Amino acid sequence: MKIIIFGIILLYCRASTTNIVIGVDGGTESIRACCFNADTGEVVGKSSASQYKTIHPHPGWAEQNPADWWNGLGKAVRGALSTLKGTGDYSIKGICIDTTCCSVLALDENHEPLRPCLLWMDQRSAPQTQEILDMARGDPSLEVNGNGDGPISAEWMTPKSLWLKQNEPEVWNSAHVICEYQDYINYRLTGVLCASSCNAAARWHWDGKDCLQKGKGRPLSLYQKLGMSELASKLPSDCIAMGKPIGNGLTKEAATFLNLPVELPVLQGGPDAFVGMIGLGCVFDGKLCLITGSSHLHCVVTSQASRSKGIWGAYRGAPLPHLNFAEGGQSSTGSIMRWAKNVLFGNSERSYEELDEAAAKIEPGSGGLVALETFQGSRTPVTDPLARGALLGLTLSHTQAHIWRACLESVCYGTRACTEGLAAAGHECDEIILAGGVTNSPLWLQLHADITGKPVIVCETTNAPLLGCAILASVGTGIHDSIEQAVKAMVRTCQRIEPDPKRAQLYSDLYEKTYAKVSPAVRPVMHAIGALRGGGSGGNNAIISPSLLSSNWAEMAAEVKEGFRLTDDVDTQRLKYVSQVKRCIKAGVTQLHVDIFDGVFIPSPHALTFGPKMVRDIRRSLTPDEARQITLDLHMCVNCPQQYVQAMAHAGATRFIFQWEAMKNGFDDALSLAVNIAEAGMKVGISINPETPVANVLPLLEQELVTLVDVLSVNPGFGGQKFQDKVLIKIDELAQWRNINRKEFLILVDGGINKNTAPLVMKAGADILVAGTFLFQHPCGIATGVEELKSKACK
Repeated sequence: MKIIIFGIILLYCRASTTNIVIGVDGGTESIRACCFNADTGEVVGKSSASQYKTIHPHPGWAEQNPADWWNGLGKAVRGALSTLKGTGDYSIKGICIDTTCCSVLALDENHEPLRPCLLWMDQRSAPQTQEILDMARGDPSLEVNGNGDGPISAEWMTPKSLWLKQNEPEVWNSAHVICEYQDYINYRLTGVLCASSCNAAARWHWDGKDCLQKGKGRPLSLYQKLGMSELASKLPSDCIAMGKPIGNGLTKEAATFLNLPVELPVLQGGPDAFVGMIGLGCVFDGKLCLITGSSHLHCVVTSQASRSKGIWGAYRGAPLPHLNFAEGGQSSTGSIMRWAKNVLFGNSERSYEELDEAAAKIEPGSGGLVALETFQGSRTPVTDPLARGALLGLTLSHTQAHIWRACLESVCYGTRACTEGLAAAGHECDEIILAGGVTNSPLWLQLHADITGKPVIVCETTNAPLLGCAILASVGTGIHDSIEQAVKAMVRTCQRIEPDPKRAQLYSDLYEKTYAKVSPAVRPVMHAIGALRGGGSGGNNAIISPSLLSSNWAEMAAEVKEGFRLTDDVDTQRLKYVSQVKRCIKAGVTQLHVDIFDGVFIPSPHALTFGPKMVRDIRRSLTPDEARQITLDLHMCVNCPQQYVQAMAHAGATRFIFQWEAMKNGFDDALSLAVNIAEAGMKVGISINPETPVANVLPLLEQELVTLVDVLSVNPGFGGQKFQDKVLIKIDELAQWRNINRKEFLILVDGGINKNTAPLVMKAGADILVAGTFLFQHPCGIATGVEELKSKACK
């Protein structure tokens, strides 16, 4: 009897032991680890993250130190393990890691990094993408890029490798291995160098099925055409499918580092987004995974590996060997709504929820208002980097609610266009599994369902890549028999939004009669606008902005009093200042530059100028026609620019340009200030001193709030200083970054501008030239000086 009871107790104890798998998500800014119940997918304990730095040596470049990944992995895993205390008996079965995709490394013969990693977002290889299309057009491996028509992303392995070969030959020749973040971390864990077949299929131009056989599935003809056949031998020779074990598991060194058992199974992971597909349960034919944020990414699982213009893929053997998937994408989605709230509406008091509530009361179609969501160009199904956003059909009866709803609808129309493009290529979807920012808006979720005509599924998990790793590890260690079985056990749905039949039919009519016709109709106009806009082409579009700081304040123009519409108590000095404004307007300028110094940011009694009252007087001195034409830029060389935002907005400033160097907490202070400026109704500008690297402000420019970057070519202060040639490199870097990343901001160069320097800065990529001494001391007057600068800038 005692033996039986003991046996029952023993069986109970064994049954109550929780099988644990560890998922690790190596993201752009941090690496996070979390323990999961391998049977149910429930989180056990808490996740733990460790951050690492991204370095931007030049605009458009992004690098990370691989040692930071490894150290961060140790902290994250040990941190997650420490939270298991008090959770009961458990047995750790395995670990699986996903990472950013196309974060490329060059390793020496000892598998040590030869240089920092080229991060996925690094755009330095943009020229190589076109070179690949030109040199290897027709190669079968390029069919995944719009059926061979492109585009190829600068993020991918092949252009990054070509850049290394062409620009860093010493690194290239010394590199025994070219690999990714994923491959490097798995090597450090197991001592085995191998590639993930998902990475190879989706971003290396490999065949995801054939590459599982050693030496197979590699695009050798592509490498030969590009003159880098040696890349085939530098990339990992072994390829392992996601969820399969790597070597004998953790080495002794890695196990000690992570506080885990030696030879604990390490299961192959892959790209974070595509492991996230598995975490969302998107592993069945006809399921579309929609990742939402600032942009939209559409990934549909398909039984066919067919290719077509207007899509990426289909990738054979990805994300898993027995599957294929194809991609579509929208460049600007959530970013449009942020722009509408912070810039167009300029009202921080209304939350996103309140704006949605008002828009929900508007009928479908937004009262005849149609928006185009292509603010940052179009990805698919039409690839057009010059496409831009639009609001068509505006009337005086339209309200914020109409505009808000029209913008929400436009994103969903764009999603429908992408899904139809995928379907036309043979990749139909029957439902959409949606994750990301849209899940916070019930209205937007319903609009996605109504406009696409597809059911929208929202899953319970808030971190799909981590759960995807847990699913892969649970299958790889035998807890579940297949990925499909594990998904059914571990992925839970919390919402299913069905299309409303009446609204779906109405939106289908609106889509076909309006949105689908508007985009091609306005395309020629958008391209023409792009050509006229210029944007640092070094051509004939220079804008001359006189710097009033350099004007002759002692000069009194009699004609000013005649048109000066101020009260009689205006002081003489301000009147003299405004006289210069009138002279500038008569010279035909449309932009004025006003420097505001507080005597603190630049610690000099001479660095003290006027404040809001002067700005208001300048604005009031303008006739209604002049006021509509003139852009009034305020360059705020002040210690606490936040204090001046409301006052300058009320005074009538068009743009509020603040100094980056005044931001004590860097990006956080700058972003907060930029939002405040936009909400106050002014345009946002940022200024950098000659010594400040452009890379410092790139994270702020990514937020799409800044409309102008003021590159100081002299030290901030008074006029008459000599132009510093070194800023030409900065202007060029900034212009290249703008073009590569398709951002919309103007580049202004301030200081030392004359007939000799004007053509140099325009050639480097400037749009606006701020000139002071040259204009106000020109022997033939301001008007002649303006025309002379424009003429020289054209050359």
